Amino acid sequence: MKQLKRSAAAALTAALLGGAGLASTVVPAHAAPNPVVSTSAPSSPAAPLAASRTKYYVNFDYTSWSHWNPDSKASSHAGTLNKGRNYVYCYTNGETYTDNGHTSTVWLQTDDDSGNTDVWVTRVYLSDADYNVDLPHC
Repeated sequence: MKQLKRSAAAALTAALLGGAGLASTVVPAHAAPNPVVSTSAPSSPAAPLAASRTKYYVNFDYTSWSHWNPDSKASSHAGTLNKGRNYVYCYTNGETYTDNGHTSTVWLQTDDDSGNTDVWVTRVYLSDADYNVDLPHC
């Protein structure tokens, strides 16, 4: 009888959550935790705001344009990020960009020096010491 009540309660909970646009997943207590998601998986160019607001400080050798999307199109130009020590939140893969002796598809999400938030700058302007810094995927 107790098992029947649990099943009915679980079904009711799933129905209520589903009707609210939410999902519920039942995981046995002895199950292993979810595996770490690979940071090498590409994301869509229109990645959402950084999931984590942790700031990672890196050095940029050059002042660069920031963009609303991870691409170098003039139409997505947002402002500028000055050379020197700046923070970034995470990375995503976007348009291939070549400059400063580097070619990369990696774009870093940051807030630029023009007052724009959650914009993208290409990795190619990072200092050689910070070029391969380990960052979370957006």
